[in-house]
Amino acid sequence: MSFPTSLLRLVKDRLSFRYSLILLSYMALVRYLRYRRINTLLRKYPDPTLPLRNLQVAKDVANSSGGLDFPYINVVSLEFALFKTYAIPSISKILAATKQFAAQCPKRVDDTGLILCEMTEANKRQWYRRMTEANPDSEEDIMDAKRERVALEKLNFIHGHYPIRREDYLYTLALFILEPLSWFGRFEWRKVTELEKNALLGVWTNIGKNMNIENIPTTVDELAQWAENYERENMVYAHSNVAIASATTSHLLSRAPKALHPLGRHIVSTLLTDRLRAAFGIPKPPRGLTTVIFGILTLRKYFIRYFLLPRKYLYFRSALRANDQGKFVPRYNKYTPVYPDGYHIEDLGPSKFRRLCPVSLKTVQLVSSKEKFGAEE
Repeated sequence: MSFPTSLLRLVKDRLSFRYSLILLSYMALVRYLRYRRINTLLRKYPDPTLPLRNLQVAKDVANSSGGLDFPYINVVSLEFALFKTYAIPSISKILAATKQFAAQCPKRVDDTGLILCEMTEANKRQWYRRMTEANPDSEEDIMDAKRERVALEKLNFIHGHYPIRREDYLYTLALFILEPLSWFGRFEWRKVTELEKNALLGVWTNIGKNMNIENIPTTVDELAQWAENYERENMVYAHSNVAIASATTSHLLSRAPKALHPLGRHIVSTLLTDRLRAAFGIPKPPRGLTTVIFGILTLRKYFIRYFLLPRKYLYFRSALRANDQGKFVPRYNKYTPVYPDGYHIEDLGPSKFRRLCPVSLKTVQLVSSKEKFGAEE
């Protein structure tokens, strides 16, 4: 081997070593920074059951996981939780009877999403303002609590006009806890801690109590067992299931070219269990497609863990403040905006209930100073 050739190989080897060292150092840095947030929370709250006794702790922990560590999967899992309720005939028949999914599916979906955002994102908005604004806005913090209360009252008002079974309320509530945890566990870049599980349970248990939902299980495992028993008895095929699921799937695929909709429906099917597919009358997807989709999600998991730096700012949808007209303009819209100029919380929901709400932002009363800021001892 000639001297020039040996020299060239040595240079290449050194460059390869240098680049490999840089890459591995970057991967180690990303992994350290990504785990730093949850490790800080675990040191701050060593008792994983604390979120079950302190609502503010529950909100802080849930905001960290859902708004910073797992933002995209958190949103998708909540959408899937709602989708899953349509496989229950006693729920889908009520929804089909309203004719909202057939005539105004985008509005129906957006109204539901925005009401949930107003109910759950008050603490996120406060947290975001403290990170990005020089001076705390205590008046806006109080307004956040009012927005949360009005959204809850509007939801209760709407539900009060329909014959919804108590167990259907509890099942829907359970899915808002169990589906995010399931999706985090399968598709996210790290495992969910017991602290985070109890935080979700604490947040949604509080919401459930404000909706007068009774007999909410006190642990995630008990809730999961209750939901499994409920599904085994109630998740069966019905024409109303098919109608609501089909309309919702069409809406979910509305951003894709129509030529890709058949493929999109197969992709949705890969994410369903056999029980869900049977309740919706959906055929199994091609086996190869399931392998591809889950392979992509697995690659995403490891890519995020080792190559994407952690988010700095919380991910949420609801407006930080009202605009000059007193309306709230969503920070983003996945689909064609239903409320491009903003909305009044009292007006969300079916058109026949527009401007009908027991309270408004002007009249709502906060029970105590603790409630203003979502704290509970």
